[in-house]
Amino acid sequence: MTRSTLLDRVRQPEYTGENRCVPCTVVNVLIAAATSLVLGIVWVPLGLVSFVVFAGVIYTRGYLVPGTPTLTKRYLPDRVLRWFDKEPTPRDEVGVGGDAMFDTGDETIELDVEAVLQGARALEQCEDVDDLCLTDDFETAWTREIQRTDDAVVRRRLAAMLGIDADRISLADRGRWFVANVGGTYVGRWESHGALVADVAADTVLEDRIDDWDALANDHRSALARGIRVYLDQCPDCGGAVQFNQETAESCCRSWDVLVTRCDDCGSRLFEVDLSTVEEAPA
Repeated sequence: MTRSTLLDRVRQPEYTGENRCVPCTVVNVLIAAATSLVLGIVWVPLGLVSFVVFAGVIYTRGYLVPGTPTLTKRYLPDRVLRWFDKEPTPRDEVGVGGDAMFDTGDETIELDVEAVLQGARALEQCEDVDDLCLTDDFETAWTREIQRTDDAVVRRRLAAMLGIDADRISLADRGRWFVANVGGTYVGRWESHGALVADVAADTVLEDRIDDWDALANDHRSALARGIRVYLDQCPDCGGAVQFNQETAESCCRSWDVLVTRCDDCGSRLFEVDLSTVEEAPA
C-alpha cells in the first residue's frame, strides 16, 4: 500500500480542507498540546513525538477526539461558533440584500422594499388573502426572462453591476451557497443557482420599471431582487412548484433554524432567512 493510498483511507474530507471546522481544530490542538505536555513531563521525547502524531491525526482527519464536531456544536455558545463559521463573506454582496439603506448625506433612510416593488407594479394586494402577490404582467415578464438567463447572461449582468469584464467572474457551487467570485474573492452569494438566475432576471425586468435603476447602489438593487424572489412559485432550476418550510440549517460549526422556500422537484433552495431574526423583528 502506497503512502498516498494510506492517507486517502484515513483522511476524512468531510472534516478537512474547505470543510474543516475551525473550532473543532482549535479545541483538539489544545487537547493535544495538554496531553503532550503531560507525557513530556514523564519523558520529553515522548511529549514531542506524541504532539507530532496528534497534529498529524488532526490534519488528516479534522479532529483527534471522536465526536468533536457534534460536541462542539452542542456545547460551545453560538456566538463563539459564529466567529469561526466558514460561510462565504462577500466583499460586495451583489445578490444578498439585507436592510438596504439610502444615504442622503444628512441622514440614512431605510429602503422600503415592498413599497418600491409595489410602485414598480411588481407587487400588488392579493385578491383572496391579506398579503402581497406578483402582478400578472411582472410575473409573465420575469418568467420569460428567467427562461433566457443562462450563465453567460448572469456573468454579463454581474460584470455590468461591478464595472469589470465578464470573463473575470467565475460561478461555483460551495455547498450551502452558490457564489460568484473575482480573483478568488467572493463578490456575491445566493442560496442556489436558481436563486441567482431569479435575481439577475428580476434585475433586468425591474430596470424598465424603476426610474434611474442604474443609479441605485448594488445593495439597493440586491434588496429589491431578493425581496421579489420570495414570491417565486415556480422553480428556475427545474420548473416545479415551490414550497415554504421551516428547516434546520447546518454549517461546519453550528446548526440553526431557518425559514426556507425550496423547489419540490429538485430541492433547490431559493430563499432562506434565519428564524431568530424573524422572531426578534418588531411587530
